Amino acid sequence: MNDDIPRGCLCYTKKNKGEIPKSFKKANKILSKYKHNNLNIQDDDILYVIIRLYVAENKANAISMLQRCRINPNFEINLQRKDLEYFIPQIVNFMIFHQQLSDENLIQFVLQASSIDFFFAHQVFFQLKSLSQIITPNEPVTFNIVKKFTDNFFIKMSHNYAGNLLIASHLLKINLEEINFNKNNLNTSNEAISPTKSTLQQVYQGTPRIESLKVNENITFYGTFEWNKNEYQQCIPNLILNNYKEIHLQDYNSIFGKRSNNLDTAFYSNICFWDDIMKICEELSKAKKKTEVLHSYLQKMNENLPAAVYVPFVGNQIRNHAVLKIVYKESRVFSTKMRSPFSLILELFRPEIEEKNNSQIVEEQISFPITANTNVKSKIQKQELKYDDIERRFSSADIQKSIQNEFLQLKFHQSNLTINQNKLDGTSKFYCLNDDSINSDVEQSDQNDIPKYSTSYSLQENVQAFSLEGPSSTHQLDKKEKEDLFISKMHRNSYLQAEKGIKLNSEEYNELKKTIFGESSTQQAERIKSQSIFQNLKSWKLVHLIIKTGDNLKQEQFALQLISQFDQIFKKSGLPLKLRYYEVLSLGPDCGIIEMIKNATTIDSLQKNLRKRYKNFINFSDFFRSFFRDNIDQALQNYVQSLTAYGLVCYFLQVKDRHNGNILLDSEGHLIHIDFGFFLSNAPGKGMEFEGKVPFKLLSDYIQVLGGAKGTLFKENFRKLFYKGFKACQQYQKEILLLVEMMYTGHGTTLPCFQKGDQAIKELYARFNPKVKSDAELYVHVQSLINKSLDNWRARWYDKFQYFAQGVFY
Repeated sequence: MNDDIPRGCLCYTKKNKGEIPKSFKKANKILSKYKHNNLNIQDDDILYVIIRLYVAENKANAISMLQRCRINPNFEINLQRKDLEYFIPQIVNFMIFHQQLSDENLIQFVLQASSIDFFFAHQVFFQLKSLSQIITPNEPVTFNIVKKFTDNFFIKMSHNYAGNLLIASHLLKINLEEINFNKNNLNTSNEAISPTKSTLQQVYQGTPRIESLKVNENITFYGTFEWNKNEYQQCIPNLILNNYKEIHLQDYNSIFGKRSNNLDTAFYSNICFWDDIMKICEELSKAKKKTEVLHSYLQKMNENLPAAVYVPFVGNQIRNHAVLKIVYKESRVFSTKMRSPFSLILELFRPEIEEKNNSQIVEEQISFPITANTNVKSKIQKQELKYDDIERRFSSADIQKSIQNEFLQLKFHQSNLTINQNKLDGTSKFYCLNDDSINSDVEQSDQNDIPKYSTSYSLQENVQAFSLEGPSSTHQLDKKEKEDLFISKMHRNSYLQAEKGIKLNSEEYNELKKTIFGESSTQQAERIKSQSIFQNLKSWKLVHLIIKTGDNLKQEQFALQLISQFDQIFKKSGLPLKLRYYEVLSLGPDCGIIEMIKNATTIDSLQKNLRKRYKNFINFSDFFRSFFRDNIDQALQNYVQSLTAYGLVCYFLQVKDRHNGNILLDSEGHLIHIDFGFFLSNAPGKGMEFEGKVPFKLLSDYIQVLGGAKGTLFKENFRKLFYKGFKACQQYQKEILLLVEMMYTGHGTTLPCFQKGDQAIKELYARFNPKVKSDAELYVHVQSLINKSLDNWRARWYDKFQYFAQGVFY
């Protein structure tokens, strides 16, 4: 390291004008257009409230607005995320890079919100921890002030949640019948908190710890060395748990070391569990027999389960579910040269649902709005502790100086940064079904001649299709319009091509399905459940995860937040566009968890199977029409709607590295994209950038499924849906632009997607706003984007490059 580079900070001053990150220097210019955009902002316009925090001169007013916003998601109305938890990355980004952790009022707000909702608190903690260090090509740069603040935040939350267990099982102690769940009152003002609301908010503060008087030995040994040693599993029927009340959710204890005796473990319990998972991932890189070592560690963790720990995603599918056990036998390691990511399957259950038959009532209760502007007194409020009271030993001047030095240090380490070709790092390989499909040599076969489709689309056809639109198509669609956008039954013979494909009997179909997609999630769940002592729990479920270390997942987490926002736009617009996506959570500077998509395989893996085992299928389209023959209507709907949705996302966000290893097909016909290491402005390929001028990937292989470029499905469905989706994205573009601009004006320089600097923002805006004067011109523009993408030679050559470089089939 250069001795001239100051150590231990995050900073910039007037003396170091040349060292200030460009994104931060231009923050005021980029966001200034929103300064006067404060008319009629409602408390539920969360995104516009947060932008006030960024641009308002009076931060106190902005923070006051934040205090009236709901903290937690409303799972009754899952269409839009109008809650602060969803925008924690933007809030923490502002705290660190714009305020340098110097705004005491904002710090107090975050502490207050975290103290009444432990989901919120954990999300803030993981976001802070992820930003405490930046991984550069040379060596990590630690932001010491952020690390110090994160440590203090952890201590404060540990005090606040002392004596509790952090899982929402406190609902068991609430008499649901005595509570009035009038939906009309759910969004009323929180100025005066009623006793009912106070009681409901206790749910998010955890459950008082109750010592277990009797421990069920079967629960203790299940999934451990002892369980296997004594062959308990051979007599499962006699060991099945019949009373959920025997499950006592206590804290989780680390398998890698002892915790300080004077530290209450409630808040740390969940952090400790995931720290152990990440530590295992690191240990596997050193091990020779990786699978054996992995199973050994996971069995040891099972000795401390069940526990009051959960998967800290922001979605509703597994929220409030406690971890029962790890299904260690199902875990699989994929080793790269430097890392050892692995899959993880957890058995979960939701305590309060075991008590009540009506889960809808429980959902209404969970969805009750919580704001920081409340009379519910957390332990932090009762103790009247300030951030300064917890080992704070640095002044505002120290913070400013430290911030300057660390940015200078970061620039030094990034000075020689080059964007290398993205290599398969293991994520897509988890969708391969066996070792043969990963490691075996692939026989190269002669390529069939690819039909050459005309990229011309006559103006007459454009006008004719456009005339179906009617006036403004960006508002909510009525029922008839929605039906028109689905596949029309009237033209069935023109696109179904019933004579295409191979007729499979039941045995052939099942064999094909098992080979291509493997064991379905339902079959797997039934198999695992039949071997579990928890099989009688009505809320029992599995969650499938990918664990990774050595990778900066902050960018992928950000990309998935944007994709989620696109999904909300499509739903608000009433468009039948389907984005099946997954959750990513960065748990630290270079580690995190990724939700695994089930019942899906990569197009690469599918193509390999077709060429090696099923040569009777002519191509991808032939397979599609054969496999989905009995349900072709629905499969084609799913296919065209997901192809269109991801086409729009890939165009607006300029998602690159779209080879067939990063695109999945699921067993219902949806196309799904994974791995978002390249988007907005960075791309693979040291200067070559094969995909550089391709609007989005739309190869002939994909179009053949729709009957070709001149087929009814492509002309009447894909083109029309793409245009309507483009219009919807235009109408709600601020929801994307705001997220991107806020993130860029903070730690933009630390994310590769902002490689081009503010030019990336300008280009994104230009894609939303092409220079057209009418809807008719816009329609022509949108169709030209499709035409340019049609079997584009650059995308085709990128696929060929990936095949020769990494063996990814195309």
